[in-house]
Amino acid sequence: MAASSSTVSSDARGKKNLLNVDRISMLPDEVLLMILEKIPTEEAVRTSLLSTRWKGVWKYLPSLIFDMRKTCNAQMGSLADRSGDIADLITKIINNHKGHLEYCRIHHFSYQSKDGALEAWIRTLIHVKGTKSLSLLNHLGHNRRASMLHLLPNTFSHPALTSLSLYRYDFETANPFNKCDNLMILQLGRICAEVGVFNTIIAACPSLKVLVLEITAYSQVGCLKIHNNNLKLLHVTCSHIDRIDVSAPLLDIFSIRFTFVTKDNFLLAAPRVLQINKSYWAAKARTPHISYNISGNAQEKESIEHKFVVSRDTNYLVRFQSLAVIVDLMNPREVQMLREVLVAWNGIMRKLEISFTDTNIPKKEGESSISGAEKKKWEDGQIFPNADFRVDVLWMFNFNGCDENQFELASRFVTQGTVMRKMMIKTSLIPPSEETEAAVAKLMELPKGNEELSIELCF
Repeated sequence: MAASSSTVSSDARGKKNLLNVDRISMLPDEVLLMILEKIPTEEAVRTSLLSTRWKGVWKYLPSLIFDMRKTCNAQMGSLADRSGDIADLITKIINNHKGHLEYCRIHHFSYQSKDGALEAWIRTLIHVKGTKSLSLLNHLGHNRRASMLHLLPNTFSHPALTSLSLYRYDFETANPFNKCDNLMILQLGRICAEVGVFNTIIAACPSLKVLVLEITAYSQVGCLKIHNNNLKLLHVTCSHIDRIDVSAPLLDIFSIRFTFVTKDNFLLAAPRVLQINKSYWAAKARTPHISYNISGNAQEKESIEHKFVVSRDTNYLVRFQSLAVIVDLMNPREVQMLREVLVAWNGIMRKLEISFTDTNIPKKEGESSISGAEKKKWEDGQIFPNADFRVDVLWMFNFNGCDENQFELASRFVTQGTVMRKMMIKTSLIPPSEETEAAVAKLMELPKGNEELSIELCF
């Protein structure tokens, strides 16, 4: 019995020792960094106090995110004093970080634009840390004027920097953007400058694929020129201005938001998006709307603009209430891209327009437009599962009753309750073919996920 008691006691001590073992600290640095990426940067830095094993691990984080709004709220004193102390801490963290950065975002107050802290961060992050993606957001605090950025020429010109986002600043000149052929993504949010400054900035960035402009011009006089042979995505929101001239032959994704647009003061030379909706000027200029030529964009091997659209980090889609797309349902990649856009949509869409590529090519009797495996995916709901996406009115253009993919997509929208009020089906043939009329009649007979849904065939 004594021996048995000793064994039990030994086992208990062994189990206790196992519980006291810090197994997390035994993990390799790569895994520890994955853990630190999930928590705020300030907390990641504090892990250096846990033990010698954790000391300095945070210095190799691939991204740094600072939000002075949250940190300052937890401290006493004036906002200027609190933000100054936090700015000093941010400076130390940036300077102590090792290696290069994939991404850095800083929410700061206008004080940091005046004391030189912001300019120092920008220089270090770009030209020392080789940051690939930089996002700077100015929160005005008690000073309701935007911050003037006084930066050296070529500040944003660095081969590592490919994405830049600036929010609520004033620019006197475009000098910081000199020779910025490195930038592929540029977002200017609530930026104030002369029209000529904006034109120079855009012209200095010839490699742009994504350009988001939410700007205010000091003067209404002038023409905003957006001429770029590589641009794939363009969003423009601006105050009144004399004229806007856009030339972008590869543009696939386009959105515009201002009330004074007319055919006379807005020139758009972008054939790939103009295919989508020729009635844009009549109905959509005053409604937050996005046009997306998925068929054109799917030709890209790696579409950074599509990733930008569907990313939760960019919040690009929250600006809009309606969407128009061109898509080829015979192309699995295009179908997947359409699905990703709809799943990423925020809230109920007011209007969705789907233009199918021309499928009025005669098929032999019994020939299917899709493979058996693809057809089974449609029938099993794997292509468009019942997600939270809802749309008030759906238009389907160039609908062909012989196309199984189009019918399957429409039927899923009907049975899942995706379309809430109207489904308008328009054929390219006048009058519509018997097959199309039969397909629409079959759609009307399906059990509806929304009893108020009406289905119409238009031509």
